[in-house]
Amino acid sequence: MKQIVKPTTAKMDGLRSRKPRRTVRKYTSSRNRWLLSIILTGSLVGPSHVILRAETPTHPDGHSPHPVSTSYRSHEAVHLPIPNAISSGPYAHQVDRYRDRVLENDVVAEMDGNCWFKDSPALSAGPSIAGEISQLDPQIVWWDADVTQPLGLAEQHTSVDASGLAQTALIASPYVRSLLTEPQISMTDIVIADAQFDPLTFLDANYTDTNDPVGSELTTGDQSERFRDNLFASSAGVRKKLTSGGNLEVVQRGGFQNNNSTFLTPNAQGTSRLELNFSQPLLRDHGKAVNRTRVILAKIDAQITNSEVREEIQTHLVDVTTAYWELYQARAEWLQRNRLLASAQEMQTVLQARGAVDSQQRQILRANVAVAKRRSDLVRIETRIRNAQSKLRLLTGDRQFAQFAQYEMVPVERPLMQSIELSTRDATLTALDNRPDIVQSLQQMHAVSTRVGAARNQVLPRLDLLLSSYVSGLDSGTNTFGAIGRQFSEGGPTYSAGLIFERPWGNRANQARLRRNRWEWTRSYAEFQQTTEAAMTEVEIAVRETQTLFNELIAKQQSTMAAAREVDYLRQRWTHLPDPNENAILLIENLLDAQERLADEERSLVRSQVAHALSWVTLRKAMGVLLVCNVADVSPVPSNVSVFLPDEAEPFGGMIESEELILPTPEEWNSP
Repeated sequence: MKQIVKPTTAKMDGLRSRKPRRTVRKYTSSRNRWLLSIILTGSLVGPSHVILRAETPTHPDGHSPHPVSTSYRSHEAVHLPIPNAISSGPYAHQVDRYRDRVLENDVVAEMDGNCWFKDSPALSAGPSIAGEISQLDPQIVWWDADVTQPLGLAEQHTSVDASGLAQTALIASPYVRSLLTEPQISMTDIVIADAQFDPLTFLDANYTDTNDPVGSELTTGDQSERFRDNLFASSAGVRKKLTSGGNLEVVQRGGFQNNNSTFLTPNAQGTSRLELNFSQPLLRDHGKAVNRTRVILAKIDAQITNSEVREEIQTHLVDVTTAYWELYQARAEWLQRNRLLASAQEMQTVLQARGAVDSQQRQILRANVAVAKRRSDLVRIETRIRNAQSKLRLLTGDRQFAQFAQYEMVPVERPLMQSIELSTRDATLTALDNRPDIVQSLQQMHAVSTRVGAARNQVLPRLDLLLSSYVSGLDSGTNTFGAIGRQFSEGGPTYSAGLIFERPWGNRANQARLRRNRWEWTRSYAEFQQTTEAAMTEVEIAVRETQTLFNELIAKQQSTMAAAREVDYLRQRWTHLPDPNENAILLIENLLDAQERLADEERSLVRSQVAHALSWVTLRKAMGVLLVCNVADVSPVPSNVSVFLPDEAEPFGGMIESEELILPTPEEWNSP
């Protein structure tokens, strides 16, 4: 597939790294749990329509200080020409051994589920973290509700969500539109390859007026000094290359001739000849499969291109979702730092008010330093928010965002607050059925096996059968059409048959091609094994990361609660129970440091929230179901075909589709 430049910047490059034989109905309960998790997380890229609306902050009396003059339109439902998931091809059974291995691993199945780290020493050591916690405390993540409200960074704001932005990117992004042209381009290669079997009509005509000196009486039969001859010859017919390898030609020839020779009888005369010619290879180049090799390979390449396009679109959706959660994270950190600034300003106000009583000048200066530092941090975070908005405008490619670039984007979708049961087994089974890279590896094996079959045929010697028959007619007076009529009414047909045999000595070139293709076959099988093992490992890691990140959220929540209690304790000491023996400057330093630690813990917590939200997107991409909009189709119920495609006949009728993948032995490499 042609390389397409993705809309990205240097800072955005970090966003991308770049069918069983037995039933499994006994796993129905785990299926239900898995479907529940998919339903809850499917809203990230579900079949939703993005609705952009302009709003402005209102005064307490309900009046808007800045009335909206321009309303946003909404995207209507659009049929997106996103390629469907491709079938696994004739080598789909190669995945069965991996699927059986997953199903037979009962130990992993028993360990699947929620909070499988509950017995971890990291989560069980200490009374404050002991116990099983299934959701976050809304009071600890107080910014979660405030993030969805305007921060006042612009006069007007626009509500956005991850699923709506993903839908907008699919509809409006120039990058996605450029990707969607690749399948259409690859389809033309199929037409080009299949066009070699289209019938060909031809017509040619030639008139020759000869005026040559006579050097022999046999030329004219008399004493003429010049030979004068008028000859017209034409032919029209149809040629067609057959899928069996043969060539069929039907041609009608006709013309007339007159000259000054006494040997031409009659003079002038019209001639005609209807020919039927057929040639058929009997060994090399024989058979439908061999002659349709180019068509088969073009179809496989088109399917692989479709799969690559789906993979690129999924990666783009991950980038869009990542940019959305970056916006959420920056706004949450802005709220946290804004609260931190407010606490420093409150301390500064109190100290300045008590300056004439008991506050020291150094205390006031220390508070001023804290206010200035925290205000500078807020400025940097505000820039991060605007950068995230610009990144979203680039990734979605929506003109509405470009027209209203100065609007504040307000995210309305929040991270999950509770844990969801996960099944590594079910996730792996889903990936084996739907991962595009696994299907691409199987299709590559299909393509290589097709070339092996073609190379095996080319080792055979050439033996062609030639058949020909014709009827001819002759009429006087340059009457060509009369001759055409007489070719059917007089005389009979003429027949001929023959064979052509050809074999080079040693046949080294074709045998070398066959050995090379066999080695490519072995390589494609090894690449399939590596791809499948890597996919299973990626899914396992993605599931583990999702589970680990939620457990990390719980631990972050505990540390945030501890930091909040420390801040509350030091604030009460400073406000109500000052120790006359304690240095006043040290008490303020401790309080300011504790506030900074609390803000750091809250920032770490919101980053864990965003990482947990993105882990769901990564998991869905690892399973190959990020573009699936129908939740029912995500069910990891194994079947003999991909869960996305109906059971249909193999798309390429075939040369070696039924051939088992048996790797050749060293002795077979040199055999034809």
